[in-house]
Amino acid sequence: MKPTEKARRLWLAGALLATLLVAQWVSGEEGEAGPETLPDSAEAPHFQKEAPAGRNAPENEAAELDLGRLERRKFSAQAGDIFGQRSWVPPPRPEPPRRPSPPPMEFRYLGKVVEGNETRVFLALGERNYIVRPGESINNQYRLDEVSDRGITFTYLPLNARQMLATAGTANIP
Repeated sequence: MKPTEKARRLWLAGALLATLLVAQWVSGEEGEAGPETLPDSAEAPHFQKEAPAGRNAPENEAAELDLGRLERRKFSAQAGDIFGQRSWVPPPRPEPPRRPSPPPMEFRYLGKVVEGNETRVFLALGERNYIVRPGESINNQYRLDEVSDRGITFTYLPLNARQMLATAGTANIP
């Protein structure tokens, strides 16, 4: 055996002995109790505890305990079900709110009149007919923005959304 290994083993044995002595000292016992120090089950059916200072030792400690004073512990509603199943998966992200869309275009194109720089468009909505110029509004819902050969551009005012009404070849007046 090498000298360092021998010193190491000796040191470990000393540390073990010191640990055992400290454990014995902390437990409060002076030596191991042999079978002769244990009470015989026929002579002493249970161990008697010493009474704390200032109190008389009760014959039976259970008789001293007032069970009526004990009550069931109540938990607040905030505690919830502590034994319920839990998932650590984060909840799905909520979808972003969808931007509202304007209602479908219900105007029918009837025709248009161009006089110099001014264009007027004839439209029908249900049983009502409208004659509108660019920049004018219809029922405070729509504003006519632009008139071209292919279609008419409206702005739906509550949402400030642009919509297109196709006019190329759609004018069918009976």
